[in-house]
Amino acid sequence: MEKRILLVEDDSAFREAFSHVLREALVPEQLDLSFVEAGTLAEARTRLREGGLDAALIDVTMPDGDGLDLVGEIHDGGVGRPIPTLVLTASLETSVAGRAMEAGARGALSKMASMLETVGAIERLFDAPIEEQR
Repeated sequence: MEKRILLVEDDSAFREAFSHVLREALVPEQLDLSFVEAGTLAEARTRLREGGLDAALIDVTMPDGDGLDLVGEIHDGGVGRPIPTLVLTASLETSVAGRAMEAGARGALSKMASMLETVGAIERLFDAPIEEQR
C-alpha cells in the first residue's frame, strides 16, 4: 500500500533528487512511497489541510519560518490530523534534534545522512502508531 509523505523543503533540486533516490532505495524494502512536495510552510499547511498524508519530512530552515513550528502544529492537530514527522536539517546539532523531539517529531535526520540511515529513519516513521508519539 502506498504511503504519501509530505516533503517540506525550499530547495527544489534537493526535493527532486531526495524523493527520487529514496523511492528507488525503498523498492527492496517493499515500502511504496509517493511524495507530496511543498516549497514553503504556507504551501505545506495547505497540503496538510487537504489530507491524505501518512507522514511528513520537514526542513528546519524555511524561507517563511521555522519548520519546527510546523512540526508542533502537526503534532497538536492544528493543520489536519496528526501524522508522524521527521525533521530534515543541514547540520545535525544536538540542540536541533532535541527541539524537534520537543515539538513532536519522531527525530531529526541530517541531509548528509547515508541512504542506509535515511531508509531506516523512513521505515521507523511507520513503525509506531501516532498515539505513541504523544
